[in-house]
Amino acid sequence: MAQAGGGAVANADDYNPYAAYAEQATGGARNIIKFRKGRFFYGQDDIEIPLGTRLIANMPGAKVGWVRWWDGRPTDEVMVLVGDGVAPPRRNELGDDDRGLWETDDRGDPKDPWQFTNHLPLKGPETGEEFLFATSTRGGIGAIGAFAKDYGTAYRQKPGKLPVIELRASDYAHPNKAYGRVDVPVFDLVDWVEEVDLLSGQEGDQPRDEPATEPERATGASNSANRTGAGRRTRF
Repeated sequence: MAQAGGGAVANADDYNPYAAYAEQATGGARNIIKFRKGRFFYGQDDIEIPLGTRLIANMPGAKVGWVRWWDGRPTDEVMVLVGDGVAPPRRNELGDDDRGLWETDDRGDPKDPWQFTNHLPLKGPETGEEFLFATSTRGGIGAIGAFAKDYGTAYRQKPGKLPVIELRASDYAHPNKAYGRVDVPVFDLVDWVEEVDLLSGQEGDQPRDEPATEPERATGASNSANRTGAGRRTRF
């Protein structure tokens, strides 16, 4: 999924306001997954999800769109289901065009109240526990986009099935050397399950009791996928 009418919002990966928004919007019904410093966390207590964990992606529930923020709180949203094939509106169709009326960030620069975001609902294949990956970062949106591309090439050959993703991490060299290497999430499509299993909590075709193996990624001298927690299994 890509930015509507332009590039993704360049928020720092360490801060994800959409996780806070999604927590409010869902009334805490789903655990919000956050990605920070090459690691995944969920919930208010920041429980770590080990790299290599597999989750079912509920693609029919994937959304893309805009959220309006003011005084640190969401005040409006315009979201569409990706599966409906309807593009979200462009930024210039949302109003709030007078930059002189915008709030300012920590540097005193005008801050657009409308921010672009992607929502990817996820579910634990064993426990049925629901999660939501909500992001407005370049890395997060790029990860969903890369996964959606893989899904889009195969889903017609998998009728009635949903994809299983494996949580990974990678990094890239920021164009500004002062920022060093930037960590990004990776969602590898590794399996498929029957759509009814999303409700029943059944697993897919491949066993989960085998130890995860870390795929090789050519990301330069530093590879964020090789971290504490990578390759471990936990039940979700």
